[in-house]
Amino acid sequence: MDGLVDRVSRYAAQHQLWTAETRVVAAVSGGSDSVAMLFVLRALASRGDLVLVGLAHLNHHIRGAAADEDAAFCRRLAERLEIAAFIGDADVPAAARDGVSLEVAGREARQHFYNEAIASARAARMAVAHTRDDQAETVLLRLTRGAGAQGLSGMAPRRGMLVRPLLDVTREELQQHLGQFEETWREDETNRDRTIPRNLIRHAVMPELRRINAQADAALARAAEVLRLDAEFLEQLANAAFLRAVEVDTEHERVMISAGELGKLPVPLATRVARYALETANPDRSYGLEEAQALCAFAASGSGARDVPGLVMERFGAGAVLLRKGSPPKAVRPFELRLSLPGTVEAPHGAWSVTAEGPMPPLASVDHGSRTVVVDAGDLGAHLIVRERRPGDRLRPLGAPGRRKVQDVLIDRKVPRDDRDRVPIVTTEDGQIVWVAGEVLAEPFRVTSLTKSVVVLTLRRS
Repeated sequence: MDGLVDRVSRYAAQHQLWTAETRVVAAVSGGSDSVAMLFVLRALASRGDLVLVGLAHLNHHIRGAAADEDAAFCRRLAERLEIAAFIGDADVPAAARDGVSLEVAGREARQHFYNEAIASARAARMAVAHTRDDQAETVLLRLTRGAGAQGLSGMAPRRGMLVRPLLDVTREELQQHLGQFEETWREDETNRDRTIPRNLIRHAVMPELRRINAQADAALARAAEVLRLDAEFLEQLANAAFLRAVEVDTEHERVMISAGELGKLPVPLATRVARYALETANPDRSYGLEEAQALCAFAASGSGARDVPGLVMERFGAGAVLLRKGSPPKAVRPFELRLSLPGTVEAPHGAWSVTAEGPMPPLASVDHGSRTVVVDAGDLGAHLIVRERRPGDRLRPLGAPGRRKVQDVLIDRKVPRDDRDRVPIVTTEDGQIVWVAGEVLAEPFRVTSLTKSVVVLTLRRS
């Protein structure tokens, strides 16, 4: 058997990227990394490790005729391999002229396209070809921006339906793999443009680091993995501490912090809890170390600035209270619906319904459209709750390394601002988020080989 294919197979099993029944689409740009990934996935599919249902290619229209040739190359490749080709178009330069960077515009266009391709292919995973080289470059980029442990943990093997099966493989190994089969690929000339920070790190910084340590790429990737595990553990502790130190008053739209509870915490946990409190009070933005430290100081003694961007801090007994500046009215009235198992509930405003089927034995297969999920019934209880989004809502998205704000998940999923409060949140009776309906499943409720019974949840929009 092919050594590279075996390595990817072991890595995928270690990080639970897919099962034998998982329908996978390969994101193929035409470059060596993604073309090699396609052939690796094809080999794995022939062994029964997964189901390869096609390739997805997005023409960003950044490189003119060359971009059109990339798309044509990918279409021919799909035809030769007898798999479906999902080819998309996005005018990224035009989007960038609207006030966002070319990099951000491209990332948003890819995310939207991936979601469409997954739905069209009735797939459960989109595989992207980030390598160990890419991981090392990402760590260095984030280091220059002052990232903490979570940022320096780099790219996760899996985030929702996006999987990265090549994070333990180098670019050179992938090109050698293609050479064995005399396969060609497309070269992107923009990869040599050193005005792009990642390219400067790739062509100037990494060669110097390899003079110090020939295995610098592997060392940086290993450091990222260690930091990812540490950050995940600290986040679990911080979330538990948040429940003791912070009270969310949804009626008066304020967040109250207990100085006594916050003061008991080690600094790394206290600053995390403070940051969570800030982002709960103002979910439309992210806060960093400086703002978190300011809140800790203010909660302890009332010293320092009395506000941070978007928020006002006031004394509250032996602690502090956070109030949002110009807080907008709620988009929808609060609601809380009991969803029996099995059963169906409908939105108070009639925009959707959520149906639960089961519990039942684990299914061999299911249509994995974005509006249907299969969850482990073990910890669900006798019924679920369906409610509106609330301040402080957090979950660990399927495949993600740690907990995230529901607000951030909805932003990543490109849910329009005006629609975010209308996305139903499915929770257990004791409040654990199971599913941000139609968007993302919580990791603790995923189906595993140990699952004994499942519930199928479906969102239907009117």
